[in-house]
Amino acid sequence: MNDKEIIAAFEQAEINLLVELRMGNGFHEKEYDKLVEALTVCANEWESRASIPGEVVHTLVGLYDELYNFSLIYDDEESARIKKAAHTTKKLIQRCTKEKGETEPEKAEVIAGLIEKINEDGNFFKKLQNGKGMDEQQFERIYHELKDMIDEVYSWEEIPKVMVNILIDLRELDLFVGQYRDEYKQQEEANKIYDAYERIFSLIFG
Repeated sequence: MNDKEIIAAFEQAEINLLVELRMGNGFHEKEYDKLVEALTVCANEWESRASIPGEVVHTLVGLYDELYNFSLIYDDEESARIKKAAHTTKKLIQRCTKEKGETEPEKAEVIAGLIEKINEDGNFFKKLQNGKGMDEQQFERIYHELKDMIDEVYSWEEIPKVMVNILIDLRELDLFVGQYRDEYKQQEEANKIYDAYERIFSLIFG
C-alpha cells in the first residue's frame, strides 16, 4: 500500500467512528477495530521516517483530543470504553509521530523559532502539566510565531514529526481545562487555557 491508500483507509475509519459518536449512537466496536487496524498500518509505515505526509496531519493531530472529549459526554460505562479506546489510539499516534532522524535543514530553520518560544522560561507545556498555570505572555509569543509560519508548514508535502508533535500538544491544550477546574480548583486559569485553546484551534484547523 502507498501513502495515499493508507491515509484514505485511516481517514475513512476515523470518520465512521466519530460520526457515530457525534450523532449520539455510542461507541461502535467494529468501527473502532477498523480504526486501530488502519492506524497500525500508518504506524508501521511511518515510525521509521523523520516526517509524515502533510495531508494526514490534521486528522492525526485531532484524533486523541476528539475521542477523549467524547468520553466526557457519554455515561459511565460508555465513557470508560471511549476513554480506553482514546488511550490505545494515543499510543498508536505516538508510534506514527516518534521522532526519528534529522529534520531537513530548511524546515528545521522555519520550526526553530517556535521551539525556542515553547522552551524559553521553562517548557510551556511542562509548566501546565506541573500545575503552574498558563504563562500568558509566553503563549502570545508562541501564538504569533505559529501564526507567521503555519501557512508555510502546511505547504510542505511532508511535515517533520517534531512539528507534528508540537501541533498535537497545542491541539490538546483543552485537556488541561478540566484538570485546572476540577483538580486544582482554579476556574480562572481553566478559562484562560480554554481561550488559548480556541485561538490555537482556529489557527491550526482554520
